[in-house]
Amino acid sequence: MLTACGSEKPSPPRCCESPRWEAVEQHGDVPPALWEASASFSRTSGDPAVVYRFGGQSGNFPDDYTVNDFHAFDVATATWRKLTSPPPAARAEALMIPGPCDDCVSIAGGRGRFRTGSDLMFPEMWTYHVQSQQWEQVSSENLGDPFAVRRSSALVVEVPRAGQSGKKTRYAFGGVGNTLPRFATTSTGLRNDVAVHDEDTGWQPVTTTGEKPAPRAWVAGGYDPDSHSLIVFGGYRLGADQGPDTPAGELFGPTNYENDLWSLSLETLTWTRLQPAGPLPAPRDNAVSFFDTLHGGLVVFGGQRFDGLSSDLWFYSVKDNRWTEVAFASGSPIPPARVGGISFVRETPTAYELYLNGGASSDGGASEFYDDLWKLIWLKR
Repeated sequence: MLTACGSEKPSPPRCCESPRWEAVEQHGDVPPALWEASASFSRTSGDPAVVYRFGGQSGNFPDDYTVNDFHAFDVATATWRKLTSPPPAARAEALMIPGPCDDCVSIAGGRGRFRTGSDLMFPEMWTYHVQSQQWEQVSSENLGDPFAVRRSSALVVEVPRAGQSGKKTRYAFGGVGNTLPRFATTSTGLRNDVAVHDEDTGWQPVTTTGEKPAPRAWVAGGYDPDSHSLIVFGGYRLGADQGPDTPAGELFGPTNYENDLWSLSLETLTWTRLQPAGPLPAPRDNAVSFFDTLHGGLVVFGGQRFDGLSSDLWFYSVKDNRWTEVAFASGSPIPPARVGGISFVRETPTAYELYLNGGASSDGGASEFYDDLWKLIWLKR
């Protein structure tokens, strides 16, 4: 195992202080215990200081239901505020992004409940304006391609535009495409396409080349600025040994969870399957992640394995093409293992701070639901 300190690329040197978790005391209108909500900073000209959390799901089947709860979280004071402007319809696992305008945040896509027998997706986009405290549905003219938006549980990554200061493009990969029975066995139930969003074109699918990852959802990943590429790890997929007739009870077996690693060049839109050296993280979905630009690698925590939930921490070095499990600081508490929590990253001069909030102790059956908040301190030195 290695520790996260030092400044040498591509991976944190083996010295100094290991990463550690801290429980964060929350104030104000603390959101209820939910899972599969969405979260994002708003777009702002200064340092982002407020995170917005929308929607999610309460309970497990058959007593599960989606919500449209909407909260703002001030990171500096750890204070939540419930926002009361009439929000969009209840949904879970929407794509949530900063912008596209100044002082606003948006949701795109999202889903209703599974196991209803119906296809409950939201091929639409809504923007919340911070100053007016009002939601606005994006018009069909500005939305782009509705099919590009028709997804939930996707990886969403924001990428700076070369030569355009302050301008960013959002990429969405994969996700859930319908909520039909045995969705993973249907042609659009899991996706492996890439959609791009910017202010001028709305959401549009893009054509990629090379061998693609299998269709999947609940993946981890991030943006590597040195190679101008997306890094995609793991997720839930239809097993290689499964097909259209696979019974529902067999769709959460060992082959449904992945630990493969892919790179998508944003210069050429070409996929490359990476073959990392060293021990690999166990196959999983629902991990949380961020890209450490200082050390040149992907940080991945937790997730759902076939045999249960994880609380381990891994670092993938792009230059070394190697995974390494990372040890926590001695005595560091570790959050209860969970699935479906929200996460966001705040960068300070000395560290990356990965926040983890909410979630459930299981993705099926009896579960405990969380309203806690944790912060992982991943040092830059």
